[in-house]
Amino acid sequence: MPASNTLTPSPRVIAVANNKGGVGKTASAAAIAGELARQGNAVLALDLDPQAGNLTAVLHQRGYRGHTLLSVLLGEATLEEIIVETKQVNLDLLPASIQLLSQESRLQRIPGYHGLLRRLLPQLNGYAYLVIDCPPSLGDLTSLALTAADVYVIPCQAEQLAFDGLHDMVRAAGVVRENLNEKLTMAGIFFTAYHPNQRGALNHGTVEATRRIYGDDALLPHIRKDMAVPMSQAMQQSVCAYEPTSRAAQDYQLLTQAILNAL
Repeated sequence: MPASNTLTPSPRVIAVANNKGGVGKTASAAAIAGELARQGNAVLALDLDPQAGNLTAVLHQRGYRGHTLLSVLLGEATLEEIIVETKQVNLDLLPASIQLLSQESRLQRIPGYHGLLRRLLPQLNGYAYLVIDCPPSLGDLTSLALTAADVYVIPCQAEQLAFDGLHDMVRAAGVVRENLNEKLTMAGIFFTAYHPNQRGALNHGTVEATRRIYGDDALLPHIRKDMAVPMSQAMQQSVCAYEPTSRAAQDYQLLTQAILNAL
């Protein structure tokens, strides 16, 4: 964990969120964090998925059973005790475990719990960026993340079911912005495992429908399907660190720059 400096600002917070699983959310959170770290920034990736802890498996350890963010919020551990280094320089991880499932119900008993993560940010001022992998739901942990975030991005697949869930995510973020975090901004929507020249008419129609509803400015660079992504996960690295010249890494570099432009 970088040394805290009271003269440095709190990190800029990017939440990667979608209430539907299987859309490349965790891989994208790892890639965005990895690209920011590759650029020389001190980055903390935060795993908030209580069901799987996939980001923890991708960047650190499968089957992790230790303390989590909620352990800190509940006063059972300190940040210094639970933040771990990853294989990539400049990239640390605040892991998740199955323990989050039982802790979440306890969190709800704390007055003003939605703002707990936001109030913790000054303790993380050694980092330039915090990238949060939200759970695939619209529950309290996603609300906790969005209340702390400067921007959120929505990974999506060019399929009807994922498209339907996209609206729910945007509406939920709107509620958070209206009631808990007026600075929250949608940096945009991006499609994963997608290539305009290789997908069918239905897929193109989903992308075009998103464009019509949310506007051209809401569409971020697409991420092409690439075996470098699962290979990087097997090596417990972000794709941007594992194979920076791969198609996916190049796409994530463009995506990360677009997110930075929105901050």
